[in-house]
Amino acid sequence: MSPSLLVSLLLHSAVAQGSPDRPTLPGWSVAGDDGAAALWSNIANLGLDPDPSWYFQGSSLVAPGDAGDQNSMALALNGGPFATGLSWSGGPGTADWWSVSTGLGLRLDRGLSLGGRFAWQLPEGAENNFATGDLGLSWRPMSWLGLSGVAWNLGGRENGDGLLGPRIGPALALRPWEDRILLGVDWTMPPRTPEDGRLQASLRVRPAEAVMIRLSGDQEGTVGLGLEIFQGPAGLGAHGRVQASAPDQGPMAIVTARASPDRAASLGGGPRIAHFEVDGAYPYRNATGFLARPQETWLGLLGRLRMASEDPRVEGVLVEVRRAPSSLAKLEEARAELLRMKASGKKVVAYLDGAANNSTYYLASAADLVVLHPAGELELIGLSAESMYLRGVLDRVGVQPQYARRSAYKSAPEMLMNTEGSAAAREQLDAMLDDLSAVWSGAIGASRGRDAEEMARLVDDGPYTPEEAKEAGLVDHLAYPDELEALLESEFGKRPRMDENYARSRETSGWRNPREIAVVVIDGAIVRGPSSGPGFFGGGFTSGSETVVAQLDEALERDAVKAVVLRVDSPGGSAFASDEIWRAVRRLEKADKPVIVSMGAVAASGGYYVSAGARSVFAQPSTITGSIGVYAGPFLDMSGLFEKVGLNTELHTRGRKAGMYSNSKPLDEVEFAALDHMVGNTYAQFKGRVAEGRKLSPEDVEAVAQGRVWTGKRAQKQGLVDDFGGFFDAVARARSEAGISEKAEVDLVSYQWVNGPGSPMVARQVAAPPAPSAAARLGWRAGYRPPSRPLSELGLVPGVDTLATWAALEDERVWAVMPMSIELE
Repeated sequence: MSPSLLVSLLLHSAVAQGSPDRPTLPGWSVAGDDGAAALWSNIANLGLDPDPSWYFQGSSLVAPGDAGDQNSMALALNGGPFATGLSWSGGPGTADWWSVSTGLGLRLDRGLSLGGRFAWQLPEGAENNFATGDLGLSWRPMSWLGLSGVAWNLGGRENGDGLLGPRIGPALALRPWEDRILLGVDWTMPPRTPEDGRLQASLRVRPAEAVMIRLSGDQEGTVGLGLEIFQGPAGLGAHGRVQASAPDQGPMAIVTARASPDRAASLGGGPRIAHFEVDGAYPYRNATGFLARPQETWLGLLGRLRMASEDPRVEGVLVEVRRAPSSLAKLEEARAELLRMKASGKKVVAYLDGAANNSTYYLASAADLVVLHPAGELELIGLSAESMYLRGVLDRVGVQPQYARRSAYKSAPEMLMNTEGSAAAREQLDAMLDDLSAVWSGAIGASRGRDAEEMARLVDDGPYTPEEAKEAGLVDHLAYPDELEALLESEFGKRPRMDENYARSRETSGWRNPREIAVVVIDGAIVRGPSSGPGFFGGGFTSGSETVVAQLDEALERDAVKAVVLRVDSPGGSAFASDEIWRAVRRLEKADKPVIVSMGAVAASGGYYVSAGARSVFAQPSTITGSIGVYAGPFLDMSGLFEKVGLNTELHTRGRKAGMYSNSKPLDEVEFAALDHMVGNTYAQFKGRVAEGRKLSPEDVEAVAQGRVWTGKRAQKQGLVDDFGGFFDAVARARSEAGISEKAEVDLVSYQWVNGPGSPMVARQVAAPPAPSAAARLGWRAGYRPPSRPLSELGLVPGVDTLATWAALEDERVWAVMPMSIELE
């Protein structure tokens, strides 16, 4: 049988682009189907859906008469947008045809991708080998609409080798019910003879998560039917194709196998348990330094927890807690997700692997069952606060610090100015410690069935050995890691199926939603210029006003964005940069695009400044906020030190205040008055922004300002915060304020520059927030990076973060920075 006859037979029963160099993909939509097999249909789709996958297919075509059956096999795999594949076709009496392919899909924007494929064709025979190529373009402007244009077999030959020549064609995909139904319509034609075009249609139906049905047909009467069954990330399929108008042609049978780690379907078995490992500091952005390792982000972890609570396939959750974030407010947010799981009927088991401290136990106590390692311990010892004062050291070396501040509670300068805390500093510190301790012990007591008096006694009796912790009712079981499976089996009644990497791979598809909520994160010190991450050997994050303003303006310009969630977890920084961000927030509000603030661990001073212009503010009861005040300094008079070491300086000036920033002399009265006036003006502007945004009188603002730090609990009573809640509560409010129906699908997106400041900004999907019928799809592939250790139980000491903030603000004169850092261990 000649290769040309084989081509003719395949043409009558394959998809339009089918030929010996590529497999017949059953029920396949050129514009709608993704995965590794897109290498042979439309490589551009890999740019929109780069989730790693593999695809295998074997087929057999029953040939007429005694020509013999024709067979083919194909294998493709992709890692991200790059794919490679191998295909073969042949049969009795025919020459073998091998094809080696490689391709790349490049995402140009969130829903637009361009791709190219290069293939070596290796038909059996002398001098038969040659190269071909494909070009594809895919655009998914809506969640239900996909459009593609593809050119296949560029460089192919119509005659001689039997390969089909070049083909071009548009394709359309419709998704009326998200991923449950996909209708594809493809038109394929030779460029020179469009009258030979071919129309095909495909229908993909997913009646259940683990079942997929494929139907196909074309204008020549070829029809196909297939069934695919999935278990976990893998699926097997059987498909049949016949040409009704030519019954003597013979049917084609196709067997497929595929896998993609972003899917986890199942037909049955034991209860599915989503497994989470909490171990790290969980920043909002991934570090890019030389020694940095990829780490899951905080919003990524929250999204996976929310997805588990919404996922009907998940019957239980195992949370293995090793090290937890040192922020009580962050832990409140994660704890709320565990309580939400319990309320939805899912059993939550927490495993404390090793020594459990205040923070890890606080999180674990929300579970139905708390299990402790038999060789561990429970350090339930309460909260403490420690402040450090350096004035005595500076006096010894002859250095005199000078500050101008507003007002008494703005105690950050006291670290260098005083040898001990002022009455105002002690007042606000004790108030915060009272509130944080009440939140911490009250939540633990509520989960473990203990009142305030009992909790106070349990804290005073700590720390505990494992046996003592179980006897006191603080943990339910003691178990080694290898005993967990048997323990879970006893709790769930049958052998559970553990999902070790639940939702770690974020599914992407490029299907765009016409309704978006932009997420803009402000973390670390607020500075001028672009945002930055840890340096070559590590460090902290900064939020630059240039970057944040560009992100907010991008949200303002995009019609699809209906609202903005501003996630603030910052102690403040530059007053100038804070005002620039505040102004960008107000532009969104004036355009009737609501901005909802979600406060994290801390949103104080400059962190509160940028929040003041928003429509609504959410915080946790333990969030540290307020600190409405500013200061300038330190201006260090080092003349005493210079004298001690024998160093002499001469200062020449032109202008009464030209030497006011010299460190070889103290500020005189005139110079200090000028500095104090500048600080007072910035303080008045700060209060004015708060009064405008929070709709408070100047007197009311002054009463809660003066640099005083508040917990979220007290800030809500003072009118600085509207509601208690976490990130997803802010998303729900943004949806409501934007007038988006509760049942409507909404995407959460963030923006980033493609090639640095000044280049175009592209949208990246952060999450698909859960509607009543859908789960959040939020999360990034996670790794592990050891976090920096807190310096005290509730550390108020000048650590690395404080020094990093000072370095980032070295060119600023007036600072809006929280006077302390707070961590929970």
